[in-house]
Amino acid sequence: MISDVLKFPFKGTGKYILIIGAILSLILSFASYIPFLGIFIAIGASGYFAAYFFAIINSTASGKDEACDWPDFRDFWSDLVGPWLLMLSAMFFSFAPSVILILIFEPSDMVRTGLLALGFIHLPMAILRVAIFNTMGSAFWLNTFPVIMNCLSQYFILLLIIGALIVINMIIDGIISSIPILGWFLGFFLWMYSLMVGGRVLGLFYRDNRRILTI
Repeated sequence: MISDVLKFPFKGTGKYILIIGAILSLILSFASYIPFLGIFIAIGASGYFAAYFFAIINSTASGKDEACDWPDFRDFWSDLVGPWLLMLSAMFFSFAPSVILILIFEPSDMVRTGLLALGFIHLPMAILRVAIFNTMGSAFWLNTFPVIMNCLSQYFILLLIIGALIVINMIIDGIISSIPILGWFLGFFLWMYSLMVGGRVLGLFYRDNRRILTI
């Protein structure tokens, strides 16, 4: 599985999408600083990349082994804001309970770390469910927790893989960030690569556990 996901962005047209995505994210990062209009550009760009992330998850889940094409863009709300809200809901339901408990009870640093860790543990399942079911409520704990418990051992392996990929990503990012000018672009390239790899990992997890995850 590890070999598959690491090679995935370079299969078929994936390598061209990888380069285009890196350049596009670089341009949009500049455009997001435009006064007033920048906020809409930032939301639109985030939504579009979220839509592509979801598209990779769904295409992988359906059995495809090469990167899918870019999503259609016809309507700002449904094609950009919609995916942005789905990703936002996954993050909200993952971390809001922990943040609320921390603000109310002001626990020790160890307890705070544990509460935030629960959010990170929940996040992959939340993202996977909003991608598959296309509803914000799919990320709610009452919908995700029973599924996690039903595939706990597989989900633990998924978390280990994601954690390892994050560590590798951080190490590489630390290395390339020290490269003048070129390192900056390579950072966007690495970000796009990570997005494609992440979508592939979640899609494969769904493909292998479809029966459990559709409850």
